[in-house]
Amino acid sequence: MKTLSYLWRMIKAPGRTCRELAEEARVRYAGALVLDYGIFGSLGFLLSTLKRDYPPPAETLEMWIKTWSEFTMLPFLKIPPEHYRAFLAVIMIPLAVTIWMLMAGTAKLLSLLFKGKVRYEQYLNLVGFGFFPFLWVAGILDVIYSGYLKPFAIPALNMEYGALAKAFFQWFPPLEYTILFGLGGLYNGIGTQTAEHWAVWKSVVVGALTFVWPMLLNMVLMR
Repeated sequence: MKTLSYLWRMIKAPGRTCRELAEEARVRYAGALVLDYGIFGSLGFLLSTLKRDYPPPAETLEMWIKTWSEFTMLPFLKIPPEHYRAFLAVIMIPLAVTIWMLMAGTAKLLSLLFKGKVRYEQYLNLVGFGFFPFLWVAGILDVIYSGYLKPFAIPALNMEYGALAKAFFQWFPPLEYTILFGLGGLYNGIGTQTAEHWAVWKSVVVGALTFVWPMLLNMVLMR
């Protein structure tokens, strides 16, 4: 329940909540949020594997590649496409924990370089509740886009519903992640500024560089 309480209060009053998180002695609540996100993602990819959603039929995959590029649509790793979602189901929990630790580690390293005072454990709490709420939102929107709206995607991209519908289906995925991950970076910066009390530009650097890890891993791994 405290995890949900922190989550709601982070949305409602990020500054005050970040001060509380910086004083929180345990990382269990942030860890629970991260772990639950990993389980959510793992179950989603497992369901996709069982439904054999990926790779899609050849004509659908061709449209995906035409719209979003081969790099974005095909596995970056040398794993057969028919097994790729199963691979993602296996790695989602450790991947979520890795992203969490990399963001906190990056923030702590910058804190040391900038002569800050916040501990690594404090950054685990701050980036956990600063960034992962937006990963949750992105995951839920993905379920809606790839599930409920899936039957309309290919006709829309083929201009059967007009230019506006095509633009929506074409630009929603990249804009979704850019905006939500950017907000996560912003909240990481807010948490950093609240805890460190230093020049604002230092928090901007922390927010920008912690934003890089999930964006990079998402671009390389998620298909």
